[in-house]
Amino acid sequence: MIRLLRNILRIAVTALACDFAAFDAGADVAFYRLGETRIAVEILGQSGPAVVFVSGLGEGITAWDPVSRVLSGCARVILYDRPGIGRSSSRTGTSALLANAAVAELAGLLGAIGASPPYVMVGHSLGGFYVQAFARNRPRDVAAVVLVDSSSPFEPPGVFVPTPTPAPASVAAIEHAGFRPSVAAMLAGPPFPPVPLVVLVATNHGVTPEREMLWRKVQVEVAALSPKSLLTLVDGAGHYIQSDRPQAVVDAVVLAAREAGANMSECRTANSVAK
Repeated sequence: MIRLLRNILRIAVTALACDFAAFDAGADVAFYRLGETRIAVEILGQSGPAVVFVSGLGEGITAWDPVSRVLSGCARVILYDRPGIGRSSSRTGTSALLANAAVAELAGLLGAIGASPPYVMVGHSLGGFYVQAFARNRPRDVAAVVLVDSSSPFEPPGVFVPTPTPAPASVAAIEHAGFRPSVAAMLAGPPFPPVPLVVLVATNHGVTPEREMLWRKVQVEVAALSPKSLLTLVDGAGHYIQSDRPQAVVDAVVLAAREAGANMSECRTANSVAK
């Protein structure tokens, strides 16, 4: 088994091979109130570590469909729609969602559903940025982090922007508007904790080779945040690694959870994710 080595950044070209069977816990979406806001939550699985998934810009629960039910065979998987997304009620009173506000919402939600820390936090794209903010602000609540082609505080301003541009006043526009001011707050705030960190990086964004290499450089800086890190280049995957190479995400979550001390033995005997 690959170990996360202190003070060594290891770059792999493919994800770990780890076998799982698709598992449908049959859970329905439930709704919890945070103040006046109704949040849609889906919880899958009956045992194992709490694995919290945070979706990308303007996206919700369904973004993780290729991996969530697979992991529910050996973990308690928690998914949610941020306000204004999916089945959650609208977001009001803000023109820019700051990362720290997204962290406060998520922390309140996890408390409301009775999910006890520490959590394995998994974030894609902007959701990965929110996960980094969560880990920095609530380090005792985080066992491990998995970042899936994640946004980063080390991005050059204005270089990696949503395409197409989010519609004005849309949820995506509100979330995007909060990114740059949140970068300054993150870099000035608490450090990233020394927890197991797996950084998955797509290799096929459909951009120039120079731009692709710049993205990889940014991701190397992200991986350097923790002395217990593994950076994996996922060959052939686009930005949505969880759709293009779901096994890579599954393997990363299991590896991170194991490195955090979780018993993932239930994950060894099932079949592989369908390619």
